[in-house]
Amino acid sequence: MSSLQDRIDEFRRSGVEVYGLSVDTHFAAAAWAKELGITFPMLSDFNREGMTALGIMIDEFTGYRDVSHRAIIIVDRDRTVRYVDVAPIRELPDPDAALNAARALAHG
Repeated sequence: MSSLQDRIDEFRRSGVEVYGLSVDTHFAAAAWAKELGITFPMLSDFNREGMTALGIMIDEFTGYRDVSHRAIIIVDRDRTVRYVDVAPIRELPDPDAALNAARALAHG
């Protein structure tokens, strides 16, 4: 999330609004965002409906069930998924690649 926050102005200039999605409660997500200085909205996916619909759920990881991959997903105004970067479990998705995708979509 911090890597997206660091580039938030560039994403917005590309016509992209950034949201965070976490399986934590909205209380925990808000506290985490405050601690990290995140200025974009953090959404709770506590019921795991979003990650299931987006296909980024991991059934089991080191004893935990129904956790989410880390991903950057760009959805257009028509709610069509236009870009997906799902990172290996111990890595982060590439904000530079997502920013390039956002710019390409904006100039489409």
